Amino acid sequence: MSNEPVDELLAKGDLDGLLRLIDEACDAGDWSVVEQIAERSRPAAQRGHQLWPAADHAEHRLALQGPAGHSARAVGRDATRFGIAPLAEVAASVHTWPELADHLPAGPLRATVAHERVARGEDLLGLALDADPLGLPLRLAAWEPACDGPTIGPYAIEDPVPPTGRLEAVDLPEAGTPMADPGTEALRDLVRTWTTESDGKSRAVCVRGTAPEAVAALAPAGLRMLRIEPGEALGRMAWAAASGGAHGRRRGAARGRFEMWWCAATLAGLLDDAFDGPGGDEAPWPPDAEELGDAVGELRWWLWDDGHVPQGWHLQLAVEDPADGLAWALEAADQA
Repeated sequence: MSNEPVDELLAKGDLDGLLRLIDEACDAGDWSVVEQIAERSRPAAQRGHQLWPAADHAEHRLALQGPAGHSARAVGRDATRFGIAPLAEVAASVHTWPELADHLPAGPLRATVAHERVARGEDLLGLALDADPLGLPLRLAAWEPACDGPTIGPYAIEDPVPPTGRLEAVDLPEAGTPMADPGTEALRDLVRTWTTESDGKSRAVCVRGTAPEAVAALAPAGLRMLRIEPGEALGRMAWAAASGGAHGRRRGAARGRFEMWWCAATLAGLLDDAFDGPGGDEAPWPPDAEELGDAVGELRWWLWDDGHVPQGWHLQLAVEDPADGLAWALEAADQA
């Protein structure tokens, strides 16, 4: 395919035509044309043409469908404004680390792609990364659930709420007395995108007492609960943190894994209250994986609802620390 169609459509500011051309070029495997559209559509704003949607879509298609070199270059440009998923995640969903590694520049984006591959189960232990924004081990711990990630297509993502088993009715106890605890914000951070970029709402509470008493502090009309294994709880936490909810921009599996580690370590008491993130001076990051796994296994985890099946994006989680007599509950929801 020659450059003439691209030149003509850019000169006219024909967004629909550019989108059709992207489809045709992808079908033909003409990635140079898709890359031209990706690189040349955005500057068209200087001529009064708002063609950035074509640029965003071209970058997404390159990351998703292009050969590893084109896919990695799209990640490296990191130019999308409103893509349906981070390009690092898109590329990592279809290419292995060896396929991408030689094409990725040093820096945070390279590290993020590596973490996306690790979140999907690839073992990169021993890999040296510069400017790592997450700092997590480059191999899943034995207690971590593997993340298949969402199904990413050319135009949409399939990322449904994880299915829930049968919840059983529980007598609603007296509410525990809420207390200040960093775990409540760590739980709400899992769904921060839902509440800041979409229409979602979240509440979290910590009480001295049991998990049902923590849920009762959120004042539901009724109570149903289901005890779940730590691995399932952690998987749901990572899913929620990776998701953008109904309208927010997806953060990606690597970020979801980070937020899950952060929240789990906070609930387990392995992070200093003053610690602000990777690179801080108040506590080591990441915590020892084996120690965190042991601590997570000592906590008790539940799903809960108020007697009605939640709709839309939701995460209703309760956690109990029997050793310290503390419990937390999170209620988060977002609607399409």
